[in-house]
Amino acid sequence: MLVFTGICFAVTWIFEANVDAQGGAYATGVLVLMSSAAIAVSLSARRRKSKWTLAFWLISAVFVYTTVANIIERPDGIKIASMFIFAIIAASFISRAMRSTEIRIDKIELDEAAQAFIDEINDEGQIRIVTNRRETGDMTEYRFKEHEKRVDNHIPSSDPILFYEIETGDASEFKGKLFIRGIDVDGYRILRTQAPAVPNAIAGFLLHLRDTTGKIPHVYFGWSEGNPLMYLARYILFGEGDTAPVTREILRQAESDPEMRPNVHVGG
Repeated sequence: MLVFTGICFAVTWIFEANVDAQGGAYATGVLVLMSSAAIAVSLSARRRKSKWTLAFWLISAVFVYTTVANIIERPDGIKIASMFIFAIIAASFISRAMRSTEIRIDKIELDEAAQAFIDEINDEGQIRIVTNRRETGDMTEYRFKEHEKRVDNHIPSSDPILFYEIETGDASEFKGKLFIRGIDVDGYRILRTQAPAVPNAIAGFLLHLRDTTGKIPHVYFGWSEGNPLMYLARYILFGEGDTAPVTREILRQAESDPEMRPNVHVGG
């Protein structure tokens, strides 16, 4: 509401409350809307092989011609529309960036296998979660990943681990529910889920483990190779990037007490 109100005030001020200039913008918007609708109907008629398809395309051409002619004659409409679009995109991007370190997980559900894995590892000692970006998904991959993470992070060979794999879903969904499945691959226990953003799904799951088991879980990452600014942009836009530091920051903001905060380890 505040963004739209601010844009309305800005448009009124920039165009000096000129009714004709703002009327041109209104006409441009209406014509673009009607042209888009006419083209959509024409495409639908072609798909249905309607005998009126040609007529619909002729009407669409008239609307497109009128829109272009109006833009050329009264360019203020395009200026106002462009300003409106830019302001909305900018406000959306800033809002998403400012809220990117929220947990963003409404609810976590585990299937029977996933819950059994967690119960087993909880009974055996420390809860150690190893994040993994799945490649082949076979025993060779998990054997290599386990050896690599145990060496890089000094995890005792006697301590069991759980792999945690997240597939990015629709990044436009800011919040969502996690449904975690348990998978056994030749003795390696894997938890798999899908989420809009990887670090938030990891942080939310760690806090869930802490609250349900009463233990402070440990999560293990490897360092990402590449420009950190590019990873930051990828995280804001697509929900994945340099996962370890973002997960740590989400946990820091969600839990103010360091003693109650899940432990994040990065090796390699």
